[in-house]
Amino acid sequence: MNNIIFKKLRTIVLALLIGASMFSLFPTVTKAETTNVTWKNGSVVTTLDGISTSDRATVGKTNGKWYWEVKVSNIASFVGITGESDRQYQAIYGAGGQIWNNITSPVAVGYDSGFGVNYVIGIALDLDNDKIVWYRNGVSSGANSIKPSELEGSHIFPVILSGTSQKIGFEANFGASDFKYPIPEGFLPYQDSGTSTTPDPSTTPDPSTKPDPSTTPDPSTTPDPSTKPDPSTKPDPSTKPDPSTKPDPSTTPDPSDTDGASQPTGDRAILTVTMDNGFDKEFDLSKKELNAFIAWYDAKDAGRGASFFAIDKHNNNKGPFSNRKDYVIFNKILTFEVSEYSTK
Repeated sequence: MNNIIFKKLRTIVLALLIGASMFSLFPTVTKAETTNVTWKNGSVVTTLDGISTSDRATVGKTNGKWYWEVKVSNIASFVGITGESDRQYQAIYGAGGQIWNNITSPVAVGYDSGFGVNYVIGIALDLDNDKIVWYRNGVSSGANSIKPSELEGSHIFPVILSGTSQKIGFEANFGASDFKYPIPEGFLPYQDSGTSTTPDPSTTPDPSTKPDPSTTPDPSTTPDPSTKPDPSTKPDPSTKPDPSTKPDPSTTPDPSDTDGASQPTGDRAILTVTMDNGFDKEFDLSKKELNAFIAWYDAKDAGRGASFFAIDKHNNNKGPFSNRKDYVIFNKILTFEVSEYSTK
């Protein structure tokens, strides 16, 4: 009887030891740690009452690449970052679309248009490379020339400001739920601690696991040099093209056209020009206007023509002006994108 009990106990102990050893073969994965980031009222939803009032998030950052979104209820809204003192800020302003900063004095950098009611403003704060980029409903508005490091203090905070005497609301998403628009590559949700991005040392490959030499290709499988192509398979020189089959001149491309792949098939297109400072300029153009821009760009790329190109701003012609043009400088263009559409 005692022998039977001893055998059962030994079996249980052995099973536990085997289970523990098997469990140790699989590395542990650290779950992403998060911090509950809110505005000062303890919520991600807040209201500002009065011009120049502001609120900032409860957590600041000193390094890393972070992203968050803020939904606005009024065009007189500022969304951006501030330093530890709250006296300085950088923010995008909805009414005019400018980037504002008051680090030295209030300075605005103009954009083509602002943002409207219920827009979602995305903020990509890159403290590793000392820059910030704003997004309006998922579309980049570019970076500011003022660097985040120029704000006071070592910590940078999300901030919102009011530009009106009316009550206006803000709703932030620091990463507690899914973002409205895709998070930029390489960035983490703002409330993520970032610890989950550090690999566990136990998961690094074992250096002893070198490839098995037996798996290298068999030299005998290399092509046999004696298997030269059969000369009889060369093209028959008598099969030259018939000179009478010349292309119809009416079907040759117009010299003013560039690569057909970049030409829109619709009657209009959105031209987005990315400048070397990170700014995006967006224009709604007719096919004729777009072809003129592409022809100018190709000519200048070949060393011909003017160094700038004037683009009519059309519906963006705000103010008491009969006409407004945006002059794009060739050597400032980083890239451009054509999104064609049809109004028919």
